[in-house]
Amino acid sequence: MTIFKCKMCGGTLEFNPGDTVAVCDSCGTKQTLPKLDDDRRANLYDRANHFRRSNEYDKAMGIYEQILAEDNTDAEAYWSLVLCRYGIEYVEDPATHRRVPTVNRAQFTSIFDDDNYKSALHYADAAQREVYESEAKAINEIQKGILAISQKEQPFDVFICYKETDASGRRTPDSVLANDLYHQLTQEGFKVFFARITLEDKLGTAYEPYIFAALNSAKVMVVLGTKPEYFNAVWVKNEWSRYLALVKNSGGKKMLIPAYKDMDPYDLPEEFSHLQAQDMGKLGFMQDLIRGIKKIISADAPKAAAKETVVVSGGNAAVEPLLKRAFMFLEDGNWQEADTYCEKVLDQDPENAQAYLGKLMAQLHIATKEELPNCATELTQNDNYQKALRFADDALHTMLTEADEHIRLHNLHTAYENAKQQMETASNELEFNHVAELFSGIGGFEDADELREECIRRAGDCMKDEMYYSAKEKMDAGRYKDAIEEFGSVSNWKDAQELISICQQKDGEKTIALKKRRKKIYRLAAMAALVIVAVIVASSIISYTGNLQKAKDAVSDKAVGYSISFGTYRKNYDSEEKEPIKWGVLAKEDDRILVISDKLIDVQPYNKDGTDATWETCSLRKWLNGSFLKSAFNSGEQKLILKTDVPADKSYQFDTDPGNDTKDKVFLLSEAEYKQYLSSSAYRSCNFTNYAGLKAKFSDSDFGRERNSFHEWWLRGPGKSSEWAAVAYTEASGMSDSYVEKVYTGVRPAMWLSLK
Repeated sequence: MTIFKCKMCGGTLEFNPGDTVAVCDSCGTKQTLPKLDDDRRANLYDRANHFRRSNEYDKAMGIYEQILAEDNTDAEAYWSLVLCRYGIEYVEDPATHRRVPTVNRAQFTSIFDDDNYKSALHYADAAQREVYESEAKAINEIQKGILAISQKEQPFDVFICYKETDASGRRTPDSVLANDLYHQLTQEGFKVFFARITLEDKLGTAYEPYIFAALNSAKVMVVLGTKPEYFNAVWVKNEWSRYLALVKNSGGKKMLIPAYKDMDPYDLPEEFSHLQAQDMGKLGFMQDLIRGIKKIISADAPKAAAKETVVVSGGNAAVEPLLKRAFMFLEDGNWQEADTYCEKVLDQDPENAQAYLGKLMAQLHIATKEELPNCATELTQNDNYQKALRFADDALHTMLTEADEHIRLHNLHTAYENAKQQMETASNELEFNHVAELFSGIGGFEDADELREECIRRAGDCMKDEMYYSAKEKMDAGRYKDAIEEFGSVSNWKDAQELISICQQKDGEKTIALKKRRKKIYRLAAMAALVIVAVIVASSIISYTGNLQKAKDAVSDKAVGYSISFGTYRKNYDSEEKEPIKWGVLAKEDDRILVISDKLIDVQPYNKDGTDATWETCSLRKWLNGSFLKSAFNSGEQKLILKTDVPADKSYQFDTDPGNDTKDKVFLLSEAEYKQYLSSSAYRSCNFTNYAGLKAKFSDSDFGRERNSFHEWWLRGPGKSSEWAAVAYTEASGMSDSYVEKVYTGVRPAMWLSLK
């Protein structure tokens, strides 16, 4: 019995020598087999099929070609080349659980006309031929659907090829650069294919028709990246390798432009070696690129038919005197009249670049062209600037772009010097963090990124200093236990470790002295102690009863949609002061109510060590029902928190294991409960408390930069895998998932409170 890997799912195939068709034990798919004369041939097929299943079609094709070079009668090798050419990926049909083909590399050529397909049929036996013809028929139908959709699409001028996210699901620097390029080209009037925007309203399984249409219609592809591995990412390479094939057959009408930043150009893919690559870090890169794209596209544009020129009264012959008047008004500072005369020019010549320049200067109160680079604001977003640039000749175009670049660099330099001055005078944590944000706004300029990191480091040092000197004050006041705890949080700072030892020694001496004193007066105080104990017990009972009654009063008769104050939690990051916790009432059932905190009261990882976790096993559940429960609620309040059944609800988005049901006092909402209770609730929108927000910022320096538009908070359900968990967004009715070890994700506890 021979063992081979399934070309559909990678499972195990078992078959007898001489068999040409087998059925996979894992996915149940009937499939054809290659000629396996020796282990080397089997290993080549396993390697090639692995690349093809991973969508690395070009690598797979190279190995199949190698197999055919050794034996040009192997039908399966020809068929495998067909699968690579059309980018066939076998996915599981959720309804039938069968593996069905999808097409990732559509072609205008029908599969029935493909030479490799014809060779596969020629060398196949009867059993193989039946399978090939059946699969080819299915692929051909998919191709027809793709071509039908693509033919309805409007043509594109430019295709931007880039990697959107990295291995952890976060946006790459490439996606930011691609976004800037998209907006620049769009403003120039080009129709641009940019996946994040162009495909945002398309179904995930139906991208190929639109990508196919864009690849075939675009006259220019810009492939941009900041790392060699991003250029060679599977789907990025799938796009540019297909486009390179189109370039070769275009007769010079298509062009691919590689663009790189922060990397050695010699690390670009070997396939780009004959192309002129562009450095995105070079000053004026964007203007040069746009000018080059214009030349490529305009060279292919149809030439306008010659028209007879007819001179009429008031036509272009009158434009020059009007322009002279306009620029004389500008020199005199008469901005309104200058604009009026420029409008008169545009009434006769709507594409007159000098008139738009005059309107721009009048708008900015600039008397001469030479003063344009001295403007305070950049020109790029100004409508008159855009039109002047659009209709300008080469000389004016160069003057305008250089002026705008001069303004941009001047503003960056001014912002940089301002940030450096503030950095020199900063003396505390908040001031250094503020300066770090200023440097973030000019990232990439000179050493702004390094200075930002330095500010963040010094902010951290200031925070440690504050905690260190606070601990010393407690030490000087004889509060040794408090001092030990606070020194412990900065144990590696200055001489904190030595001071911890001193505090421990003094606390021990203090304890011994107290014991001696107590022993000395023990006999005299024996009867008094009994009386005091009785008083304390009575006071405790009264205090507990009072706490319980106060808690009952807080939660009684509260309807859904109302807020209550219940428990207290930390108010500031640098002190132990507490503030009341506000809770929103989500539901009322008989003698109990369901509440959720109206803010994100803390930030915690879902599971501290980042390993596989469900709600049942995660560290966040232990923290909520342990440290948080004890510190946030007094004895009376804890009496009203019910221990309830918490179901392990499955995710709406991912088919992952949610674990087992639990019994908890404090818990997080599941995806189902989020939809049930917060779909139209005012409590869906929330923000961090002051304490949680500062803790998030200190936990991760990316927090301020990447989470300034929304915040996320944990749900208890699973994510796309066992190392991800569900999250909700504070300012949108949406859910996603996040890595379980992320430290700046918010926590919104929920619980059932008794009304008895």
